[in-house]
Amino acid sequence: MRERGRRVYGIDLGTTYSAVGFVDETGRAAVARNGEGEETTPSVVYLESPTNVVVGTQAKAIAKIEPDHVVSLVKRQMGTSAVYSFHGQEHTPESLSALILKHLAAGAEVDDEVRDVVITVPAYFGMRERDATRKAGEIAGLEVLGIVPEPVAAAVHYETSQGAVGRTVLVYDLGGGTFDTSVIRIDDNAVDVVCTDGDKDLGGADWDARLAEHLMTRFVEEAAPDEDPRESEDLVQEVALLAESVKKQLSKHESRPVNLKLGGAAARFDVSRAEFEAMTADLLDTTVAILRRTLDTLEDKSPGTTIDEVLLVGGSTRMPAVAERLAAEFGWTPRLFEPDLAVAKGAAIWALSRRVVQETARARDAAPTPEAGDARAREALSAIAAATGMSEADLGRLSAKSTRNVLSKAFGVQLVDGPRPDDRVYVHHLVAANDPLPTGDRTLEAFTLVDGQRSVEIALYEQAGTVASEEMEDNVAVSDGAGRIEGIPPGPAGAPVDIVLGIDEQGLLRLRATHRSSGRSLDIAVTIGALSPEEVERAARAVHGLMVTG
Repeated sequence: MRERGRRVYGIDLGTTYSAVGFVDETGRAAVARNGEGEETTPSVVYLESPTNVVVGTQAKAIAKIEPDHVVSLVKRQMGTSAVYSFHGQEHTPESLSALILKHLAAGAEVDDEVRDVVITVPAYFGMRERDATRKAGEIAGLEVLGIVPEPVAAAVHYETSQGAVGRTVLVYDLGGGTFDTSVIRIDDNAVDVVCTDGDKDLGGADWDARLAEHLMTRFVEEAAPDEDPRESEDLVQEVALLAESVKKQLSKHESRPVNLKLGGAAARFDVSRAEFEAMTADLLDTTVAILRRTLDTLEDKSPGTTIDEVLLVGGSTRMPAVAERLAAEFGWTPRLFEPDLAVAKGAAIWALSRRVVQETARARDAAPTPEAGDARAREALSAIAAATGMSEADLGRLSAKSTRNVLSKAFGVQLVDGPRPDDRVYVHHLVAANDPLPTGDRTLEAFTLVDGQRSVEIALYEQAGTVASEEMEDNVAVSDGAGRIEGIPPGPAGAPVDIVLGIDEQGLLRLRATHRSSGRSLDIAVTIGALSPEEVERAARAVHGLMVTG
């Protein structure tokens, strides 16, 4: 039986680095150090053999030397059907992420087993990606209490550490592999996401890649090596690691020296911050364009809303150009807010609040009377207070604060303009990105296409890109999200078909389609995801059988 009051954890499962947060004995959010004494762990997996996996710093150190057996940036593939093959075995983004989570859990144990967790995701992650993240936790053998958007986690940590109630904050989150921006309203009883946007293929790794290419080009120009340096796996790996290091140094210094050697060829040259900012200016431009899109959405949803504070989250926001650009473009004074750790700490706080809600509810449900339920709930709260060092009053306030999210991607149904083969086929979105969750019921009146039609096919789709589009190629079919209304009495074309669609806070999508004149209907209830329960179970067995080291 699970021990009441056992510690819960928040995991920032990052694209390039991950961290594990918890609430310590003083009631403060902290981050667990890994086996190497570091607060963050590279999200890199090295499939060394059919039975042995290396995760973290050692895996990153060999990434360019054995690229065929190393996976980086797997978070960018979450929710897709991507398949990786190593040593004759197939892996999915979920199973590879599970290996990272398993390593994090093993290395972050503070005073008990890391089992009950909340895992964070980028704010713009759709239902498929969020479900994939939850399933990665399940494959790793973790009890996933919830999935929380990274900006929400950062805002929770900001509110609890700064007492920032009654404020509207903008979180600019530029991590190692992803970027998103969210507007969040913090009130006494709620942390509400107003709107969000982002790009899952943009992050610090792209800045690193630009600088690595520059270093390699300069080396060729300065040293004129006899062989192509890009054919040297050792040098490619050295340059990749060096680029990340130089990028970080340029956040503190105006220029840094670089020394590279290959055989008898050697070169020493300086790289300036100005050079680095010039070669990556278009990447920063992209974040600003997304930010402007977010502000336009904010004005549409809540005209006249003022941003009270801008929080910079994610390690890549340490680059001075970020704050300078936001100040120049918008007149803001952004605040660098624990860029590497804020998300993990906020996730830990949110996890603790969910634990209080769950344990007190469980205590009440198990009691024979309401009075006994209240007493048992107080006992449960006391146990958690004793385990965490937080007062019962603070825990009560924390658990009473709700978090309300928005839908990050649009959902709709496939429609056809007419019965001819060349008629347009498209997706009509019934719920849009940035609609609050739960969405409530949305309705659509559709019609049969041909005389005597005996059935109607219904197919659900989710927006695939960052901008909603009705074109089929810009949407992805929802797994188990299709069906047919059968047995319709013959009649003329144009018979109405009423469609009602809604999504709850947990991502459960419900659709009911009814042929109006006959009353025949179709019901679809589906949690948006990529892996079936059977696939999750198989992946869990496979991961359990692997030796994971760091």
